Amino acid sequence: MHRLSQALETALQGATGVAPNAYLTFLRAACKEVEQAAASNPSLVPIIDELVRIAAGHNFVLDSMAVNEFAQKLGEAHFYCLCAAKGINLEKIPESQIKTPDFKWPCVPRPIRFEVKTLSVVDGERGIDNALENAFTAQVEIEDQLVSGKRVATAVSEIAPYAGKPYKMPRLVAVIDTLLEKTRGNVKQDQFALPNTFLVVNLSVIPPSRTEIQTLRPVHWDDSLFPTPVTGDLWMLGFGQEGMLIHDVPEFEGKPCIQGIFKKHGILADSHFDFVCGLLVVVHPWQRPAEVWGLFRSKDWSAWMDEPQQPCKRIFDLVGHNWNDELDSNGFDLNGTSPANP
Repeated sequence: MHRLSQALETALQGATGVAPNAYLTFLRAACKEVEQAAASNPSLVPIIDELVRIAAGHNFVLDSMAVNEFAQKLGEAHFYCLCAAKGINLEKIPESQIKTPDFKWPCVPRPIRFEVKTLSVVDGERGIDNALENAFTAQVEIEDQLVSGKRVATAVSEIAPYAGKPYKMPRLVAVIDTLLEKTRGNVKQDQFALPNTFLVVNLSVIPPSRTEIQTLRPVHWDDSLFPTPVTGDLWMLGFGQEGMLIHDVPEFEGKPCIQGIFKKHGILADSHFDFVCGLLVVVHPWQRPAEVWGLFRSKDWSAWMDEPQQPCKRIFDLVGHNWNDELDSNGFDLNGTSPANP
């Protein structure tokens, strides 16, 4: 029953003395949730078989291409499980020569479809390789210290899903820019040719700046240093527009609270992506289970609510209170931690 988790742990332990892969450790919770769901959903068994096969591959932990493949397949399976937990039973769409979304929810009168993308780190496979090289160097330092006679050896390795971008520009600006560009690069229009197709962005490998629900708002307050407005990076991913100010907590008093000016358009604010019905984001907080949050255009969700037969209305069965639009229409309900997990 726990063979996926066991396969991942075996692979991680095999590389402990060489180059620990921190990005794979991020996926432990998702593996466990997929295994638990498989107990009552046999359709997940073939997916688990495939994930176990990848994890059992030669030098899996050190193979950045295999790590990305594992994260992508696990991201799809995890989204399937998160939907099933809300009573939403998805059907996998068979792959064919014609590009199609990953899943459909056979609602009446028309199905809802989902294209799932698990974003990788900056520079993709090369970024994972850089992290592994950093971890390997740290292991060498530890071995050298032990050989020299030290009883306790320590070394530091860096986990940098955003690579050097936060050092080249303000942190929050780097996060927003990276998430947007990675999402844009993963969207293929022909996968959204059928109506009611939502884009699902899984952030299991490259996390947002925060995993509090307020990031779905255009701006929220932070009191850690002094009351400061902070721009919601996930809201910007969906609805940011050129010329908007990006606010963040300054490094210390006297530093600018405005970190930069946005120079792009979010996915749902860009006319080039009108074919995307809505944006769902899978977040992975450290302190609570993964959640699915939603970003929808106001004109779209208003139409869903006004037309009882419109199947997209049922998307709220999945996201609950965890959603917003470009007008901050649900902002009153997005305070503190996720309403689903107070």
